[in-house]
Amino acid sequence: MTTSTEPMANITDISNSPGVQSSRLMISYPENMTDVTNMSIHVMGVLQSTLELEKLIELFDDEMSAVVPHDHLCYENPEENIKFDLGKTGRHSSSYSLVLFGKNMGALTISRNTKFVDVEIEKIESLISALIYPLRNALLYKQAVEKAYNDPLTGLNNRAAFDKSIEQEVDLATRHGHSLSLMMLDLDRFKQINDNYGHIVGDAVLKSFADCIMECMRSSDIVFRYGGEEFVILLRNTELAGAILLAERMRKNIENMKFDYNNVKLNISVSIGLSHFREGDDRFTLVERADKLLYKAKENGRNQVVAESKS
Repeated sequence: MTTSTEPMANITDISNSPGVQSSRLMISYPENMTDVTNMSIHVMGVLQSTLELEKLIELFDDEMSAVVPHDHLCYENPEENIKFDLGKTGRHSSSYSLVLFGKNMGALTISRNTKFVDVEIEKIESLISALIYPLRNALLYKQAVEKAYNDPLTGLNNRAAFDKSIEQEVDLATRHGHSLSLMMLDLDRFKQINDNYGHIVGDAVLKSFADCIMECMRSSDIVFRYGGEEFVILLRNTELAGAILLAERMRKNIENMKFDYNNVKLNISVSIGLSHFREGDDRFTLVERADKLLYKAKENGRNQVVAESKS
């Protein structure tokens, strides 16, 4: 569906293949959208109750189910790395491109095992017209939140994101017994790099360091720039032994990293402290132990991993 300030126009292209119905719709509405049906107005009111994207899609699916029964709804937005799948894919589907004022906002696919009839297609299109503005608001909100939780230099999550994430992870570990390890990393002698070569080189070192960390990460790990040259990694569903192996591999990769920026060649190393969630831990005790172990790694000569003993 395309929404713009141009004169209203409807363009529908429906193609059929054996057992599958597919429609791709592009619609233009005036900006004030005064001609939406009562049904669309009701749905828009429901959707405006949240700015959380996943909740928005779930609400839309609920409202759609009451009007047009279906087995599956999928919202995809590759530009934002988003995909929500609700239900089980059916044999017949209708797919819609969502574009507002020339801005691509993803695609919506609705499917079921029986073919959609024309009156249902009209209802789907009317409901999508109610979705488009709440969807834009939810996407803008998501982008704003991500920006607030992003470190602009390295592209990693920042301290605010860490504070939020560790609360959630400690809660999961407490209530469900999930394994959780915390790795605290600090670039060795980083102040000397800044003093000797300047902050531009120092920033380049931090970026290269962050890239090296990300190359070692698993999909379940979350990495944060904690502050300055200090970084934290939350290792979900990871026992202490596995966390130690990952930390040591990361230390070696950083030690072997060839840093070369504007003919400034440097050898980089990192010290790592590693703690593991224990019964009775909270976010503060878990971080405090990792920080003390990191300090011990520095005291012992740097460029090493110090992990706590398994309790």
